Amino acid sequence: MDRLSCGIRTRALAVVAGSAVLALAACGSSAESSGGDGDASKITVYSTMIPVVQERLAADFEERTGIEVNWTREQSSALTRRFHEETAAGKPVADVLTMNEEVYAVENADLFEDLSDLEGMDEIPEDWRLTDQSFQPTFAPQKIAYSKEKFAGREDDLPENWGDLLDPMFAGGKILFADPRTNQELSSKHLYALAETEGEQYLADLAAQGLTVVPSSTPGMEELAAGNGELLVYSYDMNLLAYEEAGAPIGLVGPFDPVVGLNFYTQIPKGAPHGDAARAWVEYIVSPEGQQIINDGIGVSPLGDSVPGSLTIDNVAPEPDAEKALAQLPTYLDLLGLE
Repeated sequence: MDRLSCGIRTRALAVVAGSAVLALAACGSSAESSGGDGDASKITVYSTMIPVVQERLAADFEERTGIEVNWTREQSSALTRRFHEETAAGKPVADVLTMNEEVYAVENADLFEDLSDLEGMDEIPEDWRLTDQSFQPTFAPQKIAYSKEKFAGREDDLPENWGDLLDPMFAGGKILFADPRTNQELSSKHLYALAETEGEQYLADLAAQGLTVVPSSTPGMEELAAGNGELLVYSYDMNLLAYEEAGAPIGLVGPFDPVVGLNFYTQIPKGAPHGDAARAWVEYIVSPEGQQIINDGIGVSPLGDSVPGSLTIDNVAPEPDAEKALAQLPTYLDLLGLE
């Protein structure tokens, strides 16, 4: 991968990076610069990918390019709002934005660079390109997390489809449920797909189980690890990584039809403070090396099974229309007994 092998080295930092010794100017990027290129030896990435994956990407990217990576992770709507406020104030910080807000990416496409000319982008299938300015480097199918301790000796009781969640054995607060009001676009897509396949009454029946509502899937995983609840609706393979490394007794089942999941929309803001470095980052994450780190055992790659370890999903549901799903969210919240 010649474009990523200039041999420049800097030290890895996760939050605040020092200045790099050398710049990447000699390496360049396959795309034309569009201003705000700044110091090409550092980059700030705003991303909703979990820290374990982001740290692996940053370390490998720094090893290959010498570009220091500062990264920030927040819940998607909060991260997108932060980016928007900084941009509106004329004080941009992010060089790359990876989030889960489809509507924002489409409605604000003029805030971002056209990525079409970046090296490797022509390998990304059209249905993984939301706009000319936004693409998905991975897709994380939604699954159900469970407590291995609570299901020890009763693994046959684990749900095998969405309907199994209505079994009386899971009533009484045993199901942790990620609050759909936290990440409304993502949750509305999931609920829309469920309502289309299982019927809207399913949501009311699920609520009748006496759900334990948690702020999102991340604190839900913390609750499971602490021994609270039996199931978490919903979680992802990448969320499990840190808990596996810590030896936490948590597993995953699924995905179940309809298979929906987490879309990671990635963009380069126009006038990014370190534009050349941002373009190098995007070229890296669409490369085979970057794709393997993002997807190995945890995500579906747009490059398919050519990427070692990429998940294979046969029955991915057609992506629900985000605006239509959001419009239905008040109905779904009412069915779930949430205001």
